[in-house]
Amino acid sequence: MRIAVAKTGELISEHFGHSEGFDVFEVKDREVLSTEFISSPEHTHGAMPGFLGQQNIDILIAGGLGQGAVTKLSERGIKVISGIKGQPMEAVKKYMKGELSSSGVPCSGHENHHHDLNHDHHGGGGCGGHHGR
Repeated sequence: MRIAVAKTGELISEHFGHSEGFDVFEVKDREVLSTEFISSPEHTHGAMPGFLGQQNIDILIAGGLGQGAVTKLSERGIKVISGIKGQPMEAVKKYMKGELSSSGVPCSGHENHHHDLNHDHHGGGGCGGHHGR
């Protein structure tokens, strides 16, 4: 199983569409076999779900993301766990123990998010999924 954790700096990214990249954990039998960092692709409309699909990701752990991104990731067979904060490795450990679940509403708590930086106003990725629908 491949688990990607959206990351900015050393922490889980608050905004999936603006993450610097992903810590990707190769997991088997509840044990992390390897970890690698992959940089996010150039920020274009709806690019992240396709990018993660190409990386054979099974599960995405992130802070906030829009419903459109969740839908597009789900269409690629990627399970999304959102509303998560903290260190990527700790989140993966909690997931493997069955102690991690989404905190609820996609893209909640982004009142202060700078939407001029978010080019996705139609639900294709990032935190902008709530704008056009």
